[in-house]
Amino acid sequence: MKRNPLLKKAYRWFVIICPLVIIVLFVIQIVWTSRFNSREHTVIGDERDKPVYMHIAGRGDSTSVWLKRGYMLDGKSVDLTGETIDGTLYNKSSDVVDDWKLRINIKGDCFINNAWCGTVCIHQFTGTYNERVQTLDLRNYDLDSVVLEYSYDGDLLIPLKAGDYIEYVPSVKDSEIPREPGTELTMGMIFYYLDSLDLSDYQLDHSYYRSMFTGNLFYLIAGLSVFWILNAVIYLVSVRIYEEAQRELNLKTSGISCMSDMYNTIYIVDLLKDRIVSVVAEEESDLNRPENMGANDQLKNLFEIDADDAYRKMVLRFTDLTTIRDRMEGKKNIACEYVSKERGWCRLRFFAMDYEEGQTLDSVIFTIQVIEAEKKEIDAAEKKISMAEAQKREVSAFLGNVSYELLSPVEQVAELEQQIIDESGEEKIREYAGAAKQLSAIHRELLKNVIEYSDFEAGRIVYSEGEYVLKDILDRPVEKMLDILDMEKISFSKELPKDLLCSLSGDSVHLTEVITIMLFNAATHIEEGNVKLSVYSKEHDDNLHLLISVKDDGPVNPAVPGKIRLKLAEKLVSLMGSELHVINDEDAGNEVYFETDQKMRRG
Repeated sequence: MKRNPLLKKAYRWFVIICPLVIIVLFVIQIVWTSRFNSREHTVIGDERDKPVYMHIAGRGDSTSVWLKRGYMLDGKSVDLTGETIDGTLYNKSSDVVDDWKLRINIKGDCFINNAWCGTVCIHQFTGTYNERVQTLDLRNYDLDSVVLEYSYDGDLLIPLKAGDYIEYVPSVKDSEIPREPGTELTMGMIFYYLDSLDLSDYQLDHSYYRSMFTGNLFYLIAGLSVFWILNAVIYLVSVRIYEEAQRELNLKTSGISCMSDMYNTIYIVDLLKDRIVSVVAEEESDLNRPENMGANDQLKNLFEIDADDAYRKMVLRFTDLTTIRDRMEGKKNIACEYVSKERGWCRLRFFAMDYEEGQTLDSVIFTIQVIEAEKKEIDAAEKKISMAEAQKREVSAFLGNVSYELLSPVEQVAELEQQIIDESGEEKIREYAGAAKQLSAIHRELLKNVIEYSDFEAGRIVYSEGEYVLKDILDRPVEKMLDILDMEKISFSKELPKDLLCSLSGDSVHLTEVITIMLFNAATHIEEGNVKLSVYSKEHDDNLHLLISVKDDGPVNPAVPGKIRLKLAEKLVSLMGSELHVINDEDAGNEVYFETDQKMRRG
């Protein structure tokens, strides 16, 4: 038995496209997550409406403020106030704070003495010729290595003035980073000052870390993966059920036709004498068929009692012996099915006996066959077939829609990246956005390849011959590659024939597409190296024989998928009656090429 070709096509589309869609979505998830993780956030002062912020204040207990008496300041003995200052970091976001840094701008004269548990980058005398910068661990230092101006009388005091600033870098060892969602951390510092201490001018720079295995897009990917697996299993089961159901249906049909003489009840009806002779009969049938009546009345009485209300009129018309001759004229048998109150589904049949054309029908065989079990089996088989067909249509519709619907989000991502490039004032952000835009462009091309592959499988792509100039089909793919891809680590070269301006006839659209795919495949699956486009031509008769090759010197980056592109290229090349060749050589590099004959237009 032949399998439904639409079912086979739907399965092939599903197996090919759905995993590729999942891969594309996962790449997008990686890009989005990388962008999120690389973005730096800044909070100025005590902005408590932010998901992450820093609160700086004195510790406030009786042991956290003290006097340092007799300190010599500018030749005078003064009393300095020492105070322990706490900086509390609050992470009220739903993400891990992967890194953070605190900058405190000094607004008045003071001294820094200590900080824990991280290190402090101190900018002293900022803006003066005597400006000094040094990063110290104020809990563990060597006085001889201190280049800042300081005094030491058992306590290290580093003077700071208005305009100076310090940057606190947290300690990984002491678990100051990373910080989990919903947690807080307190770091401490000790300052000395003469009159007052103002640390209200500060900013917190921080970044988050979000796993690529979280978020709505990841859940979509996971759901789509599960959906694909389930539907693949459903398809295999459906095919099995479909084949079994068809086989069972064929066996039932064959068995019924072969066993047409085996019935629950068999009567011979003498139309001339208006009587019934029972050959094989169930007890219920004979009890409801009073033999003191004529044949027509016996059958009428039987089915008025036996037939379900919904079928009674139909059955009485079928068993009306007064019209049987007209209804059976030219026929060997007639039949109908009905629902019996006692036995469920039954089939009634009249067979003509000893009938010869042109003669009056004198007798018939009347049979009753209980087909309740057969009906249930046929209904079940038909239901299974219907379910298999419905599932096939759903898979086909899904694969037909999802390929096109995914293209728009990818294009929107590229537009957002361009907006970031145009509007961001930070060079690093524009750099990240540019890299992400490039990835989006690559993914867009890959998705278009997937859609075109789907169109090819659906028979929507055919060979289309037209006139073109050889130079055009070589320039457009190169320009597209250079425009989309980052060629900083990849060089490009070409070796072209002299007759670039010759006019040819062939499928220029798909020829251009194949060369584009070959270039993108080479440029995206190596991390660095050279990509070379070579075209060799030779005239014979009225044709120009072309050998088009794209070669790179590798090595291949295993993280970049490229099989779908080459599969599509194989399909398109096959339209031209050619074959795509792929050579992978770890030492000599990788090459993809094909040969084709194109008609030459002369004059």
